[in-house]
Amino acid sequence: MSSRPTDIMIKCMGNFIEDNDYVYHGLNSILPQLSMVYASLYLKKDFVWHSVSESFMPDPSQVKANFSTGDPYSEPNNIGFVSAIEGDDLVAKGKRDLMFFGAAQIDENANINLTVIGTYETPKVKLPGGAVLAYLYPLVKKMVIYAKHEPRVLVKKVDFITGYGKARLEKGLKTVLCTNKALIEFTKDGPMLKAVFPGVSISEVISLTSGMHININNKIDVLKPLNSEELKILNNADPGGLRYEKGYE
Repeated sequence: MSSRPTDIMIKCMGNFIEDNDYVYHGLNSILPQLSMVYASLYLKKDFVWHSVSESFMPDPSQVKANFSTGDPYSEPNNIGFVSAIEGDDLVAKGKRDLMFFGAAQIDENANINLTVIGTYETPKVKLPGGAVLAYLYPLVKKMVIYAKHEPRVLVKKVDFITGYGKARLEKGLKTVLCTNKALIEFTKDGPMLKAVFPGVSISEVISLTSGMHININNKIDVLKPLNSEELKILNNADPGGLRYEKGYE
């Protein structure tokens, strides 16, 4: 079985987890959950695992993807539970190193929209909202955003700022976007293309936006497909293939 764009996204996201990081994932976060499994079991990273289910330090080899990542049974054999409120308090103290967030829209300044499409007063689409994104976004040291690479998502200016990206960029906080086409890093000089997926051209990455200007460096890496061992780890944690139902292909 060959790896699909979804699998490469998980690998891309997991590569940002380092030893001793305090890492957190939220609701509807199968890809982040599997990224943490990947980082632990394949990359052998030793990090603190915490999630929206309030599970603290589960056994990554026993994690099984479920319809809701808020289900504590999907992350068993944990050493304890840490409430969401306590976790957010740790963020305020500078103790959380990395978080994953999805985005309905993201713009050149790394602003995230999870609130409305259209105006707030008369929205075309009302989105679920950002929970505590507005509070956490300017504080967490590394933010890995994941989204589908298409014009309605990668925009010049979001319709509503749920997470204020400029605050992150001014502080020099690591902010990256893993799509199903490419890896993009946000800097004070704008979005920078760092890598593309196999078979994806630079022109395709640039064309599938809605006004977002992506800067091109001299060297653009090509992310490697997953090998058989990497795929086995993901399939063991997600035997039903729920990750593929997110629409990233």
